[in-house]
Amino acid sequence: MSRIPARRSLRVAAVVAAGLLMVGVALLFLGPYRVIGSSTFDPSRLSGAERIQLSELVLNIAEAPQEALPQAREAAWVIFRRHGTLSPSIRRDLETIFLTIGHGIPLFWQDARRAIDERRPVKSAARTQWEAELSGQGWLSLGQQRRYDDFMARIVKQEPIESTHGMDLVVDARIADQIVKSWDETEWRTTVSELLTPPAQEGPRQ
Repeated sequence: MSRIPARRSLRVAAVVAAGLLMVGVALLFLGPYRVIGSSTFDPSRLSGAERIQLSELVLNIAEAPQEALPQAREAAWVIFRRHGTLSPSIRRDLETIFLTIGHGIPLFWQDARRAIDERRPVKSAARTQWEAELSGQGWLSLGQQRRYDDFMARIVKQEPIESTHGMDLVVDARIADQIVKSWDETEWRTTVSELLTPPAQEGPRQ
């Protein structure tokens, strides 16, 4: 009678051991980021369209932080949620990228101020490098570059361009000066930090 439970125990142990072996093999091949329940955000998985959409949101808030930030944050977090949770390190990486994208705005207006004086389109070495760096990483499209080139050409010709308030505006030297002087790096860093903070109704996503 005592041998029957012993045989059953051996069979149960064998089944458990086999199951553990299969789990171990699965983990070996799947890797830590593919285990069910893992949702680590990986920026490299952002599609080209998602990168351009995010860069457009960043450019919008760089031009008009107070007006554009609420909707931009909502739209950005729709994209973030598709790819999992933003860890503190990934958040810092995205912050660096977004800060760089936004710097295109003061660079453009510095060039525009010079273009008004010289009556010709201007693209400084700094803005050329900015475009090359971001386009090479997939964060700036050719269409976006052409749009700002068109803005520059219109400014030189004293033709109206659409302002951040949706109104057509002819930019003269005085307006260009005001835009350049109004850029605040500290405020920009705060704005990007807010963009990377999830909307209030979701709570923090650490």
